[in-house]
Amino acid sequence: MLTELLKLSLIDTELLKLSLIDTELLKLSLIDTELLKLSLIETELLKLSLIDTELLRLSLMFTELLRLSLIDTELLKLSLIETELLRLSLIDTELLKLSLIETELLKLSLIDTELLKLSLIETELLKLSLMLTELLKLSLIETELLKLSLIDTELLRLSLIDTELLRLSLMLTELLKLSLIETELLKLSLIETELLKLSLIDTELLKLSLIDTELLKLSLIETELLKLSLIDTELLKLSLILTELLKLSLIETELLKLSLIETELLKLSL
Repeated sequence: MLTELLKLSLIDTELLKLSLIDTELLKLSLIDTELLKLSLIETELLKLSLIDTELLRLSLMFTELLRLSLIDTELLKLSLIETELLRLSLIDTELLKLSLIETELLKLSLIDTELLKLSLIETELLKLSLMLTELLKLSLIETELLKLSLIDTELLRLSLIDTELLRLSLMLTELLKLSLIETELLKLSLIETELLKLSLIDTELLKLSLIDTELLKLSLIETELLKLSLIDTELLKLSLILTELLKLSLIETELLKLSLIETELLKLSL
């Protein structure tokens, strides 16, 4: 059963590893999608930068055109001066026109400065966008680090679970050992009960042997009694013999008496 449980725990760990690998693959796919999104954003930013460069080029071309226009205006001025030398009456009107043109040129120069400011602002925005991309990258790295920390915590939890499973397996082995010890103790108790039974049988046998010895003693006593009875019979016989002898002695005494009487009678007869 322990081996089966260990096998099941190993299968569970393998399944957990596979699930973690699946989650990691899903995370990697999500990261790939995020990277694709970032690459698309970068392409868009590159497009915007290209547009900005085109705008800068256009602004430069516009400045060149302004320079050419200034040259043209200078040429026109020269031509106008030449014409003004010819047309003194139209000098005032031309001067007014030139003042108006100058104001327009000033306006255009101001517009150019504003465009330059906008280009500088766009460059600053590009820098800020790059900084934002870096910050986004750092945030993504932080999220990845958080994910890795979560994975580490999960791995620590799994390691703790594994240690608990190992402790439980060790406890199960200890319990099995204790159960085996209990079975051995039960066997020993059974052996002790058998020994007790044998000891009781031995005590019974001892009792029987004691009874046998008592019986032997009784038999010896009986033999002694028989001997005594035989002695009694002999004594009786002797007593009978003695009585007979006494009778004989009495008879002898009577005979002696008779013989004495006869002798007396003989004496008397003599």
